Amino acid sequence: MSKRINYLSQNSKIKAMSGVKTFNFGIPAFRSANGFVTCPFAGTCAKGCYAKQGAYVWSNVSAAYERRLELARSPEFVATIDTEIKRRKIQRVRIHDSGDFFSPEYLDKWIAIVQLNPLTQFYAYTKSIVFFKGKALPDNFKVIFSEGGKLDHLIKDSDRHSRIFATLDALNSAGYADASKNDENAIGDNPRIGLVYHGHKSKTFITERVQN
Repeated sequence: MSKRINYLSQNSKIKAMSGVKTFNFGIPAFRSANGFVTCPFAGTCAKGCYAKQGAYVWSNVSAAYERRLELARSPEFVATIDTEIKRRKIQRVRIHDSGDFFSPEYLDKWIAIVQLNPLTQFYAYTKSIVFFKGKALPDNFKVIFSEGGKLDHLIKDSDRHSRIFATLDALNSAGYADASKNDENAIGDNPRIGLVYHGHKSKTFITERVQN
């Protein structure tokens, strides 16, 4: 009998979320090993992307993310993830701790999964804003538009969005809800979500993107 593969996992931030059984699904950040672009609207964020550093680049971890991308591009994706959510009784899913919605068709797959699991909560940060504009989403799917991409001009003041800051003081001064270590704020009703940058300090990235 072949070993059953679990495609949904937990990182330290996800584990910090209390009370609700939460897992995440990620694919390679920005570009896969064979050059497939997973973050088509990445901008300055690509220079300091935390998902291109640390544990994400360990061989066993990067291989797992490549496998998830292969599944995401296959016809079996919806049925496979739906089955896993039900089998493991997962209550909440963060879509993409790494990577993004790389096509409208891929987004539609996730919407299908969300609709099949109305009692599970789904949420995602995304720079693929154009795929969402005018799109009807299920009530159990919350989306936060993430600044730092090529489509920032499409983010309206009324849109829920996230911004990266250099320090917690800067985040608080700007009036953003801190979701740096725990995503509970991201899935609430806060319209402005703040994240303190925790990757390697790329001088170019800090200068061009992080708000001081």
